[in-house]
Amino acid sequence: MLKKISKILRSPIKKKIILFFRENPHSVDSVRGISTWLNLKPEMVRKALEELVKEGILITHRGRTTTGYAYTQDKNILNCIEECLSIKDEKRSSDRSI
Repeated sequence: MLKKISKILRSPIKKKIILFFRENPHSVDSVRGISTWLNLKPEMVRKALEELVKEGILITHRGRTTTGYAYTQDKNILNCIEECLSIKDEKRSSDRSI
């Protein structure tokens, strides 16, 4: 799971989306809302959101006219995300000290 999440985090758009939901873990928002918050094109955000749903990182709340996206509550996935992000932060810190 760590390798899969690490690979997902290499995508700048997916990483921005994950960080958005990490900072707002109880948020449910639409493609339009998320693209506005992140200042990204809705088409790009929609594709990334659907891929993150397939990976289990996000869940959908489907209404009649819109779909909302929310952060998973799966502890294993959340722990893997935290571990991957902390590894990247540690690597970045050690690269700066060289």
